[in-house]
Amino acid sequence: MTSRPPFRPTTIVPAIALALVLSACSTGGSQAPSDSPTGSADATSEPTADGGGGGEITIAVAQELNTIDPPFAIDSNSAVAINNVYEGLYRLDEANQPVPAGAADLPEVSEDGLTYTIALNPDATWSDGDPVTAGDYVFAWKRAVGLDNASENQKYFTTIANADEIIEGAADPDTLGVVAEDDHTLTITLDAPVAYFPSLLAVVPLFPVSQSAVEELGDAYGSDSENAVYNGPFTLADFAGPGIGTDWTYVKNDAYWDAESVGLDTINVRVIKETNTAVSLFQSGELDQVQISGAQVQASSADPGFVSDTTATSAFLGYNHTNPVLQNAKVREAISLVIDREALATAVLADGSTAATGLVPPGLATNGGEDFADAAGDPLSTDVEEAARLWEEARTELGITELTLNLQTFDSDRVKTVSEYLQGAIETNLEGVTLQIGLNPVANFLEKTGSGDFDVYLVTWGADFADPSSQLGLFLSTAGTNWGKYSNPEFDAALEAAQGVNATDADARWDDLLEAQRILIDEQGITPIYFQSSTLLRNPALEGVIYHTAGPAFEYRSARLTS
Repeated sequence: MTSRPPFRPTTIVPAIALALVLSACSTGGSQAPSDSPTGSADATSEPTADGGGGGEITIAVAQELNTIDPPFAIDSNSAVAINNVYEGLYRLDEANQPVPAGAADLPEVSEDGLTYTIALNPDATWSDGDPVTAGDYVFAWKRAVGLDNASENQKYFTTIANADEIIEGAADPDTLGVVAEDDHTLTITLDAPVAYFPSLLAVVPLFPVSQSAVEELGDAYGSDSENAVYNGPFTLADFAGPGIGTDWTYVKNDAYWDAESVGLDTINVRVIKETNTAVSLFQSGELDQVQISGAQVQASSADPGFVSDTTATSAFLGYNHTNPVLQNAKVREAISLVIDREALATAVLADGSTAATGLVPPGLATNGGEDFADAAGDPLSTDVEEAARLWEEARTELGITELTLNLQTFDSDRVKTVSEYLQGAIETNLEGVTLQIGLNPVANFLEKTGSGDFDVYLVTWGADFADPSSQLGLFLSTAGTNWGKYSNPEFDAALEAAQGVNATDADARWDDLLEAQRILIDEQGITPIYFQSSTLLRNPALEGVIYHTAGPAFEYRSARLTS
């Protein structure tokens, strides 16, 4: 028992807005919910187009589109867009398993697990009519590992031969272990066997780009929807440029190899940051999909348009480990101990999100039928008395009496609510600590965190593929996504063993990954807060939207309106 209760808000603040979810590409993961009083879409509301083939829908998102160039896609909004207008070798099916797309079949793998030979889909073409070739993949991957400003996504290439040396600047991108044997045959050489490598081949940063288009357009490639070519089920229109607060449109790509399976002609995407506005537009029939949370979830659970999905998304605090104060583990542990995760998830968010038990969310990966989150247990707790004791010890050790921490996060009502909860919990229970909240447009948030301009950051991060390393790998000491410069040789060693010496031993690899999470959480290298849900209102006539718990959340290739 504690001597005083943990901080709880005196009023329940609804959690709003379709919050950014980072994916490490995406963070894909999925985009998060929104809130406020809601009714249901009127039962007489008509689809925005007649049922059957073709049709037009309008959906709402709460964030601007930050990039349409695959190696730069970090936030989930960009990953979802790119996944609908581009296509990689494989797509994930509804069970998060890779299925052929840009490839003609699953890879042929050598006996030692090091060489992957992939026959490309001979019907795949770019939207300008040029064929998609093995050379486009080789060009795209060598470009990605050689970019100086795309470090967050370069970790997806590190299993490929010579990628580490290229990323470190010790080798030329041309030495990357990928070869175009001919226009429709790709050979990939790995440094070590990787059981989940076919799933990696479906992540956004490994999508191809048209070599001829990039070479012709140079730095202008991806600067707007006209300065790019696409190989996915849709092309992009009306996109004015990265981070610009304008709407955009997905238009059916008639050059797509499987265009007959694409059920919609047009998807209008509107940037609507006020969720109340978006819900009102949904109720009036002007929107076909909008995400909700908090009070809206409770009010809408019986609505025929209500949709709820689990996600592989974790919300956590990251620390700047170059800050001498935050290098003291007692400070980080004290912050973690004042967070009542259960109250935050059930009373503040109230949208189906659950209290975090670690970094890796439930449902992402299993071994022998056991879920990773269950195997890892729950080492996180709330104990404000112990938090106060640790903070007092830390103050003495550091020779300080007061501390002001700069928390950076992205501009969304939902995340603002969580930030304010954390501010109250920390300032109420840790004497002398002030938490200053910085809300940023997504592009500015990524710039600040990428440059280390923070003490603490709050983010939601979705797994890109169904393996614990998708989340844990964010914090390798060499990872571009390790914004806070967390570094622990034992953590690195456990992950490296999972990817190396134990890569083909499922049980040993599982133990390595469990050990990596234990190390990360025991010393609060980051502080997990909650596992995020996805709840939305969708026009009941809109069917076939594929939802992925890992990777880009929403796929519209099979979506269609029915009467």
